[in-house]
Amino acid sequence: MKTICLLSLVVLFSFGTLLGGGVVSNTNQSAAFMRTLNRNASLDVDAAYYNPAGLTKLCDGIYVDIANQSIWQTKTINNDLVSLNKDEFVGDVAAPVFPTAHLVWKKSRLAVAASVMPIGGGGSADYTKGLPSFEMEVSGLKVAPALIAQGVNAYKLDVNFKGSSIYLGAQGGAAFKVNEMISVFGGVRYIMANNTYEGYLKNIQINPGGNWIKANTFFTNLASLASGGADSVQKIITAGGGSYTLAQLRAAQMISPTDSATIAGGLVQFGVSENQIALMNVSSIQATYTGISNDMTRRANDVADKKVDAKRAGYGIAGIIGVNLTPMKGLNIGLRYETIAKMEMENETKKDDTGLFPDGVKYGSDMPSQLAVGIGYTMGKLRVMSDINYYDNGSADWDSAEVNFDNGFEAGVGVEYALTKSLKVSGGYLYSKQGAKEAAQSDMDFNLDTNTLGAGLIYTVKPGIDVNFGVLNTFYKEASKKFIPENIPVSVNEKYNQSTIGFAFGLQVKL
Repeated sequence: MKTICLLSLVVLFSFGTLLGGGVVSNTNQSAAFMRTLNRNASLDVDAAYYNPAGLTKLCDGIYVDIANQSIWQTKTINNDLVSLNKDEFVGDVAAPVFPTAHLVWKKSRLAVAASVMPIGGGGSADYTKGLPSFEMEVSGLKVAPALIAQGVNAYKLDVNFKGSSIYLGAQGGAAFKVNEMISVFGGVRYIMANNTYEGYLKNIQINPGGNWIKANTFFTNLASLASGGADSVQKIITAGGGSYTLAQLRAAQMISPTDSATIAGGLVQFGVSENQIALMNVSSIQATYTGISNDMTRRANDVADKKVDAKRAGYGIAGIIGVNLTPMKGLNIGLRYETIAKMEMENETKKDDTGLFPDGVKYGSDMPSQLAVGIGYTMGKLRVMSDINYYDNGSADWDSAEVNFDNGFEAGVGVEYALTKSLKVSGGYLYSKQGAKEAAQSDMDFNLDTNTLGAGLIYTVKPGIDVNFGVLNTFYKEASKKFIPENIPVSVNEKYNQSTIGFAFGLQVKL
């Protein structure tokens, strides 16, 4: 029952990116992002991430921008396999603390910046009722012909999975003002990735004859019965009767009718027909009993309680280059390119009954290269912003899973309007296409195209102290997948959906 073991693979599902960004990378790296959704042409302190070359536009001084985002997601999977106890499975992903920090020192034509942020992941997922992949093969217990003959028509189980993921990025670099029109930036980001997985699948029960019993116990008992049947014919084989059928042994009075009926009746209990038994010699009967015993033992192991307690960790380095262009007053263009961050993540396993988290095994977990372009234009009290992000998924090594993804992109527009000298309100829209093909989607890891709306404000408490507040709501395009599960000869259709809301608060200070 290999599908049960997939409990250990609920990883990447929702961990790759929590909100804005590509399949792996987060781009929601400031409170100002949540209220505008378009920051690639930023000339504020969060330009340390979004438009680092634009930092030369700041006044001389030291700046700090700290923020926290609180993000909640609900993931919903619908599966139409009729043998399942339910057709809808829901998981909750929570990141009440998602902090970012940017530090900038600006002097004359030079700006130096450093940032710390959750560049990927950043949340924890809780599937209190499991996922379809946990149950599909278990649900087959109630429709297996051999078990229907035993009166089995239902199953139940206890399942839970919790996982967390954080790709912590620490970056630094310097920007230089070439002239009034051009500034450039060079920097590097170090990424530390850690995923944790804890879960169990236990107490699988079936109801032969209407009485609930642990499936493991049920199959263990059948294995013992079959093993006993094999032992019962050993004395006949030892006496030289192994090549004879039961009918021949009865005719030669080498076995009593009662013993013959008992041996044959045991095989009938396991679904072997009387006509088949009549053609089998005693050695074949023993081999059949032994095969059944081995099969029941395997089934018992498949439905035994399983637990996972493991983590996966790795690190990578990405280079960052940037250019800011100011071709005319009020207009600036920000460009940022991040190189691929080559990364392997290695299992550190405390407990793994599934065999799919072997300790010390490494997996390709690159963060793809990214090209980000932003345009910002200020007209009096109004500023208009527009972003495009492009993710080169095809260049990444995801242990061959990258073939199931096209390259992804994001595009959006935002506005900011000054109501007063101290208060600006803003809003934004962002479209994201993840590039996931149908083969990439599963209940454990689905990536959906999105439309996001954000709004908020920035308030100047006093010169040098600004407060950002933002809120957003992400709307997902439902995806589906048709497939035939392993060991289940029927076509299954799954649908994947998701919802996200988020809030952000940030403080920006000039020291």
